[in-house]
Amino acid sequence: MNLDRLFSKAWYEGHCWTRCFYPLMPVIKRFVRQKRVRFLESRASLFQSSVPVIVVGNLTVGGTGKSPMVVALCQWLVSNGYTPGIVSRGYGSNNKGAVLVTGDASPEDVGDEPLMLAKRTSCPVVVGRDRVQAVQKLIAEADVDLVISDDGLQHYALDRHIEIVMVDYERGFGNGFLLPVGPLREPIERLKDVHFIASVIQQGQFSECPKYIPKEVSEKFACFPLSVVDLVNVKTGLTADLSVLQSKSAWSVVAAIGNPTRFLNTLTTLNIANDYSTHWLSDHHLLEAKDIPNEGPVVMTEKDAVKCFSLNIQNDDVWYLRVSLQLTEDFKFNLINSLSNFTKVR
Repeated sequence: MNLDRLFSKAWYEGHCWTRCFYPLMPVIKRFVRQKRVRFLESRASLFQSSVPVIVVGNLTVGGTGKSPMVVALCQWLVSNGYTPGIVSRGYGSNNKGAVLVTGDASPEDVGDEPLMLAKRTSCPVVVGRDRVQAVQKLIAEADVDLVISDDGLQHYALDRHIEIVMVDYERGFGNGFLLPVGPLREPIERLKDVHFIASVIQQGQFSECPKYIPKEVSEKFACFPLSVVDLVNVKTGLTADLSVLQSKSAWSVVAAIGNPTRFLNTLTTLNIANDYSTHWLSDHHLLEAKDIPNEGPVVMTEKDAVKCFSLNIQNDDVWYLRVSLQLTEDFKFNLINSLSNFTKVR
């Protein structure tokens, strides 16, 4: 079991060994609080984007559904006359500055998520550790009238107009403690300041405001169904009906994402054959040909698939699951209202 999984089990499954870090909590709380206070006090002097900036982030480490939300936002905004662009940290990449993602980019150069977002949305994407620099490059080199930041809720050098916090519907905030005792990057009270709180659910799953969402912010919370579109062959690009998951046996489920259990839950709701096996790798792990089984059907996420397109994979039976997040009408209405309040910086 790798270190990521070890911590996740402690944070989300009630294992208490991370409590050994508890003496650090006063220092960590003070650091997190001061970081937020400095942002609020110096906000007027921060870089002010000439277009609205929407941050899609989370309070916890690990996967919460940010990428499907970013894709859904881009697609819906484009259909409503906007020309959005995306900035991302580019985890797993070896770039040192701000880089515009091109069609021939590799995951090593720009990271897996930005490459997937560029391919899926056809929107311009800039990756960079410094999100201010990334936003400046995006605005300067692409024709955009809105910026979506994939993650970066705690990147306080970047001012923002709208904040959307993604929360894992099943796991919530784990044990509720800050890192490293728990999975929180900031305390749950931070939800008071954000505009929207969102969770991804399976299509048809019963949705209600979870108990771990404080009552005083419950009106900001909404669930967004994730519909599964089809299976796409990694080598050929051909699509297949989802019934293939049931008709074939001995699937290998490969994932190098923050929360592979959510991906597996999606597959089980699609009635994947019961004799599957799982192959979990660390988040953003750059897949190699040796990570892909040489025989038998293999299924992975779209984010992992972009790391396989340039690999010499022997197996022709490797697929990724294409999904689509459905935005609610209330969310669309409230988002447009928030965007209408933006005052352009000249």
